[in-house]
Amino acid sequence: MALAALRRTPGAYRTLVEQAKVTDGCGWCLCVAPAPRLVIRHRSGVYYLACWPGGGGEHAERCEFHNDGTAWSGRGHYHDGALDEAADGSATVALSVPLRVRTAAADTPTGAPAPTGPGAARSRMSLLGVLHYLWDRGGLSTWDGTAREDRRPGWAGCSPRVQAATAGVSAAGVELAESCYVIPPFDPAAPDRHQAAFDRFTARLGERDGMVRRGLMLGAVRSWTPTRYGQRCELRHHRTPLYFSTALHARIQRAAPAAMAQPLPAGAEQIVLALVTRSERGNLSAVAAAVMLTNTGFIPADSSHEVVMADALTGAGRSFTKPLRYDADTAVVLPDFVLTDTDPPTVVEVWGMLGREEYAARQQTKIAHYRSEGVPLLDWDTRGPLPDVTRPAAEPASD
Repeated sequence: MALAALRRTPGAYRTLVEQAKVTDGCGWCLCVAPAPRLVIRHRSGVYYLACWPGGGGEHAERCEFHNDGTAWSGRGHYHDGALDEAADGSATVALSVPLRVRTAAADTPTGAPAPTGPGAARSRMSLLGVLHYLWDRGGLSTWDGTAREDRRPGWAGCSPRVQAATAGVSAAGVELAESCYVIPPFDPAAPDRHQAAFDRFTARLGERDGMVRRGLMLGAVRSWTPTRYGQRCELRHHRTPLYFSTALHARIQRAAPAAMAQPLPAGAEQIVLALVTRSERGNLSAVAAAVMLTNTGFIPADSSHEVVMADALTGAGRSFTKPLRYDADTAVVLPDFVLTDTDPPTVVEVWGMLGREEYAARQQTKIAHYRSEGVPLLDWDTRGPLPDVTRPAAEPASD
């Protein structure tokens, strides 16, 4: 079957996919021979296909599932135990923030300090690392320009893929599908459809028997509103707000200035993954959080200029991936985007801070590296107009 067809009308292939899951326990990608395995995930009555853990390098370079795992990603900078992926497609992550704490320690700042220095590895995964992992696992950090119709627009297309990505992942001995509530798309025809699931999630939160229980919430931010004690965060497609203290809001502003900037670029989205608990008054209070900026198609971006470039690439029908940093040190060099519809792949760089001496030196280092490795480069000095991002006429469209 065509991947685009499965994503467009998954119900039409349900029987076939169920049979494959029972007989082979997996799907098979026909991009090369022998065919690499694909994980079959099931969420809310819908089946999804995903790259087999550690198998991204087995796929053809132009295949959507191709990923060498570390060359264009920060995920290789974890110690063993921070992220363990099993052969059956399941995974275990060691969170840097606890899901349960004793009452006396509930107000203590959570999360171990990050290692510093070039190439420093981490033994635990931060909330930003988890957010990046779910985006990679759900195939949301890539864009297939030849099958744009297979991704539903807006949060209605993004949310189910993130939900499916939580399946089979556990943290602190708890399945992420249980401990992480991904905001589902709102259905005007059935406005209370998801209320029971949300009530079950919140019922597990709060203080009981000397222990404070927490959970994760993931959604797209609609607005921030100042309150007496901090900020009220409204999420799209969801009625219940999250409350952030002034100190926590300031921390995430420092950690993700581009994602927290106002106003956001046209069509951009703020994605938040928050560790929450229930206050004595029944409100959902954030204890820790990570915020990520994306373009209108939910491709992650590290700056407003990257949002513009991501929109331009999707509009031009290009196939590309966004390398995600996870928790890698800032000294780790990653391209802003990688075009996967050229042979060899083309790196895309967006130069947005050339007035700074350190940044300009870093630019020259990256350019020299690409030249020495023979890697094609498409770059944009944001002081000028966007370059032509259409596929060169000599390049055939990928299958």
